[in-house]
Amino acid sequence: MCLLAVLYRVAADAPLIVAANREEAYARQGSIPDLINDPVPVIAGLDPVAGGTWLGVNAKGVLVGVTNNPRAEPPAQPRSRGLLVRDLLQSSSAKEACDAAVRAVAKPGVYDGCNLLIGDAHGLYVVQSGEWLQVIPLPPGAHVLVNRAVVNDSGHPRIHLAQAWLADQEAVQSSEIWLKRLPQLCAFPGKDGLPAQCVHGQERGTVSSTIIALKEPLTDSRLWHAQGPPDRHPYQDLSHLFMALR
Repeated sequence: MCLLAVLYRVAADAPLIVAANREEAYARQGSIPDLINDPVPVIAGLDPVAGGTWLGVNAKGVLVGVTNNPRAEPPAQPRSRGLLVRDLLQSSSAKEACDAAVRAVAKPGVYDGCNLLIGDAHGLYVVQSGEWLQVIPLPPGAHVLVNRAVVNDSGHPRIHLAQAWLADQEAVQSSEIWLKRLPQLCAFPGKDGLPAQCVHGQERGTVSSTIIALKEPLTDSRLWHAQGPPDRHPYQDLSHLFMALR
């Protein structure tokens, strides 16, 4: 995952909205989000190599996403960070998942560095695990997380661009309007010297995009997904999956 744009208690009808672009090798695109019958059921796409996920929501309303934050000296055989995300999605609250994440990434020699976004209707956290470990509780508002950067680092070009775009939409109170507008941010190709949010490289780039609006009750939540770069592939409405997430 290379972009996580988060709206926490910004929309009146959705405590948590996340727009996420996954940047990966093209051969590792991952599956379309679907219901996964883990002990705590989960909606997520699965990585074809390790079987983990980059973004998911569970039946308790807990959302977990991950971006890369590689260490200078990674473990020789690190466990998949996507599997860690899948583990954390077995938690009953964002706070429980955050505590579990800290315990997991603090173990030496297990995981390469990563940034974990963990949230629900009652709390939002970033666990940053690179050269050092830091837990950042996030207040209501707009937040942006990308690879290899501290959350909301306005000195990072991609974060600065996303923050400015989100600020321009600050009057929006409806999650339905956010669902219509956030694809513009996710599909931004880069122009006039501004960095792309939708990346096209030779061997890797933006392979999918997902927008989730978590509501109360959870069955009213919304999920849009583009199985491919969102500047070239339309979003599908997969909100029906929440009806099965019980």
